[in-house]
Amino acid sequence: MKKILLLLTILSISVMTTACINNLAIHELNNKAESYMDKGDTETAICRLKSSLDLDDDVYQTHYNLAVAYNNIGNYDGVLNEARKVLELKPDFYDALYIMAVAKESLAYQIIERVASPDELSLEEVEEFNTKASDAVDTYNKYLENKANASETEKINDKISELNGKIKEYTDIYDQRNAERQSQIEEEVTPNGEAPAEENQPEEPVEENNG
Repeated sequence: MKKILLLLTILSISVMTTACINNLAIHELNNKAESYMDKGDTETAICRLKSSLDLDDDVYQTHYNLAVAYNNIGNYDGVLNEARKVLELKPDFYDALYIMAVAKESLAYQIIERVASPDELSLEEVEEFNTKASDAVDTYNKYLENKANASETEKINDKISELNGKIKEYTDIYDQRNAERQSQIEEEVTPNGEAPAEENQPEEPVEENNG
């Protein structure tokens, strides 16, 4: 699996500024999750964060931290689910857009990196890559629109350029292979390219009117 070269500097569990979390139990669970994440024990951190959400499912910081943890283990669908929940609870928490874009990018690359050559991909897989990659670009751009002064702007723009290059490459592959498939279908109509003649159907007997 391709490593996302853009360091996820803002995907830090330190977002858990739990001073704004009133419930002490939730505060403690989040702090424990942070400690486990620092030690590299992401699975245990996830357990603590889920326990925190069992106490209060409306703490957006916990959902975000769970998204960060899921990203660390490659559970990108989990990342998207948690990031969407963050934006439902706090629409102006734009870091959730960033982690969504990272997850979408990772899901796109998973499609093309499971084969040695683009020729091994089906047309449907090529189309799926382009869709997911375009979605990642849109989400990165939405993040930058809302955080114009983000310190990662230059690196994110580099990722957008890289993704757009891949989208163009695979769009060209899709168009070429789709044209080849259509041409093959047309050639298979008949060997000389003509539509097959209708088979002679036996005529139905005409009933004589003896009346």
